[in-house]
Amino acid sequence: MEEPQEIPDNIACPYCGAANATDSEFCGACYKQLHIPAEVRAAVKVKKILAAASPAAAPADPEAEGGQRPAARMWIRAGIIAGLFMFYTRWLREENYFSPLDYVNLAFHEAGHVFLGFFGRFISMLGGTVFQLLIPAVCLVHLMRRGANLGWQLCLFWLGQSLLNISMYAGDAVKQSLPLVGGGEHDWNYLLTETGLLAQTGLVAKLIFLGGSAVIFYSFYLIALDAKNREPIELGKTG
Repeated sequence: MEEPQEIPDNIACPYCGAANATDSEFCGACYKQLHIPAEVRAAVKVKKILAAASPAAAPADPEAEGGQRPAARMWIRAGIIAGLFMFYTRWLREENYFSPLDYVNLAFHEAGHVFLGFFGRFISMLGGTVFQLLIPAVCLVHLMRRGANLGWQLCLFWLGQSLLNISMYAGDAVKQSLPLVGGGEHDWNYLLTETGLLAQTGLVAKLIFLGGSAVIFYSFYLIALDAKNREPIELGKTG
C-alpha cells in the first residue's frame, strides 16, 4: 500500500518563485493563482488547526533544515514600500500634483455623480467623492476576504492616495483654478458653501490630506509586518 505523500508547509510560486503557505490560493507577492488543489489547501488548514490545539512545541531551527528560509517576499515588499513612499513624496514637493493613478480616480469620481445623481443635488455633488473612496474600499474588502494580503494592503494605499487627491480638490474650493471635467460646477465649492465651511477651506483640505497620509503609512506598516511574519531572516549572520 502506497503511503500518502507529506504536504510541505510552503510552496514556491511558479511565476515569481516567492514562498507561499500551502493553504494559499494566490501568491502573496505577485497575486497570481498558485493552482494548489482545494483539497490540499483544506488539509493544510485542518493540520494548522490541530497544531494550534496541541501543546506548544519548540520552534524548529531553520538552519537545521538546510539553511535560512528564502527572503524574497521581504525584499519584494521592501522595494514596494520604497517605491510607494517616493510616489507619496510627490504630493509634498508639488502643489496640486495629479498622478497617473488619479486618472482612474477621476473615472470613478465622475461615475459617482451619475449613479448618485437621482438622490438630490447635495448627494449628487458628494457622489463623486463617495465613489472615489468607495471603489478602493470595496476592492480592499474583496481581496481581504480572499486572503490576498498584499492585494488588499495595496488597495489601502490606493484609498489613502485617493484622499490626497480629494484634499487637493477641496483646497481649490475658493480659488477654483483646477480644470473641471466638462467645465461644470466645482464640487467642493458647493459642498463647503452648503455646510458653511467655505471659510475653513484650508483646514478642511489639510485634515483630509493628513487622513490620507495616515492611511498610506498604515498600509506601509502592514506590508512590512506581513513580510516580517512570513519571511523571517537574520541579517548580518554568515555561514
